[in-house]
Amino acid sequence: MLRIRQNDNVCPVSWDGLVSYVGPAAPDLIGRLALGVVIFFLAWVLGRLGRRWGYRIAIRTRVDPNLRFIAGEALYWFSLTVGLMVVLALFRIDASVILATFGAAGLALGLAAQDVLKSVFAGVYLLFERPFLIGDEIEVKDRVGIVEHVGLRATTLRTADNVRVVVPNVVIFTEVVANRTGRKAGDDSSGV
Repeated sequence: MLRIRQNDNVCPVSWDGLVSYVGPAAPDLIGRLALGVVIFFLAWVLGRLGRRWGYRIAIRTRVDPNLRFIAGEALYWFSLTVGLMVVLALFRIDASVILATFGAAGLALGLAAQDVLKSVFAGVYLLFERPFLIGDEIEVKDRVGIVEHVGLRATTLRTADNVRVVVPNVVIFTEVVANRTGRKAGDDSSGV
């Protein structure tokens, strides 16, 4: 037995009363809810398959490992976003209001995390431009080391003293970088 507050009185309501109150919209609502769950599940499965598919194609075409990661994640999140938009349309929810809210929240977050975002955009630039490769010896500011990893936010170097140095990508982007390997940037002869 459910209890519903009505005009400051608590009224007992049975399930039959609740179903009759919801009326003919209940089967439609339950059907939409079930369809929404199925659509979002399919979007999730397609996102995971797209991530795997993008990764396999990137391996066959010998794309840089960091670009493989970015492509796979982009396919995954794109699929989930499209699935969410379809589910919202299924329930007749105006997606433009939600997108505007997320846009305003993204603007506020972007202003708050400005330094991190600078490093991320510099990292994306480094992944596409590739002024150095993993295994190259580079000099940035006063640090010399072999590149171990190029991520979205930072690049990891290993110095001659076996010290691991993490350099923010924005520093690499704005400073002069000397590539001491003797190989031209973009030359994939190392097989990376």
